[in-house]
Amino acid sequence: MRFLRTLLVFVTVAVAGMALLPEALAYVSAGKDPATAYAPLETPSAKTFDVVARRFSFEPATIEVTQGDRVRLRVTSVDGVHGLGIRKFKVNTLVPRGGRAVTIEFTATEAGTFPIVCSEACGDGHADMRGSLVVAAASK
Repeated sequence: MRFLRTLLVFVTVAVAGMALLPEALAYVSAGKDPATAYAPLETPSAKTFDVVARRFSFEPATIEVTQGDRVRLRVTSVDGVHGLGIRKFKVNTLVPRGGRAVTIEFTATEAGTFPIVCSEACGDGHADMRGSLVVAAASK
């Protein structure tokens, strides 16, 4: 009985793998890497900003966009672990130490000035680690 259960699991896994095989082969035959075939595509029209997080500031401290813009933030930390939060746009992302960039994308759907905060306790000046996202109203 145990042998039959093991065989059933093996056959189920094999069949599930075979269902994905034709799609993976299509990527390989087209010269694409199947490991990255499902990676999210970057939006070419996004406004991109490189942001550096360090104790206890964001650089640049102010980011200006227009309502309706797709915004891409590439955030790196030069010292410890930080976070980047923009509550209005439901952004709350951990930024690891070591300089590895974290990409955050969202659409600036509402005009106004919105605080950018460090959402990860990073030391005595943590509460002062702030920036601003300024979203200008779209012209009609």
